[in-house]
Amino acid sequence: MTLSTATTTVFTANTIIAEAHSGRTDANGGHRDNKNKSGLGSYHYHCNGHPAHLHTNGVCPYAVGGQTDNSSAGNSSTAAAEAPSITYDLMNSYSRVFDPDYYYNTYPDLQTAIGTDKLALFTHFYNSGMAEGRKGCAEFDVNVYKENNTDLQTAFGSDLRKYYEHYMNTGWAEGRTH
Repeated sequence: MTLSTATTTVFTANTIIAEAHSGRTDANGGHRDNKNKSGLGSYHYHCNGHPAHLHTNGVCPYAVGGQTDNSSAGNSSTAAAEAPSITYDLMNSYSRVFDPDYYYNTYPDLQTAIGTDKLALFTHFYNSGMAEGRKGCAEFDVNVYKENNTDLQTAFGSDLRKYYEHYMNTGWAEGRTH
């Protein structure tokens, strides 16, 4: 009887999430949630029909299930989670920590190497800039965020990418110093 109740609860949660927005997703199974109806921030995923979730460090928490499933859908989802496509949708999902105009104007080395291509600037930020601790926008400084949130230092150590992701996903909503 308890198992049946748990199954009903999971089904109900999926139904509520599906009704919270239009359900359109990008090639990686993710989409913007501008009103944060999911409570997960401005971007989240629905891979292989799972409830709304985040991809911490670009990895789907359901990817393990996809790998053992051996279905083509599971394998393509796992591949996408391991190496997310750099798209405008992904760039927009980082809007709390990245502004391409600010990034361009702040770093002369990128002006010379990349130019004004917004997606190329985001690609640099995503692949290198976060690990280097570069400021992606005027409103967020990862080093200030790390210094002022000792609980995160314990959890993330020196992995700066995790600080950016934490801020985007929950830190901003918690009003943490940044």
